[in-house]
Amino acid sequence: MPLCTSPATVRAAAVAIAVGAGVLFGAAGHASADVKPGTYTSTTLVGGTVLLQRDGHVEGHDLVLIGRYPIHSTPNGGWVDLFPGHRVFMISDGHGGYAGPAYLNGVVIGSIKLTPHR
Repeated sequence: MPLCTSPATVRAAAVAIAVGAGVLFGAAGHASADVKPGTYTSTTLVGGTVLLQRDGHVEGHDLVLIGRYPIHSTPNGGWVDLFPGHRVFMISDGHGGYAGPAYLNGVVIGSIKLTPHR
């Protein structure tokens, strides 16, 4: 008998796994970053709906949310691997914040937005 699941269920499960694994696999490391140090509100979106919103910061070239994730520099921001196969991009919005897609094994599962505290 085939198993039927909705796309929303698959996305929600993938993000839940990503958040849980981020707690287990977060690690510190050295990286060069174009994401500016400071305190941000991090918003995780799935299907346009806010899944998780929390304070975080960029410190010593690391994104600090649930764990510490080395930021890998790009010309317009950076990217982090929250755990193997789960990568988020932080692209400058030109106003001090960053936003970009979140991937799980190469498939877009949502997005992240970093809004600076002023």
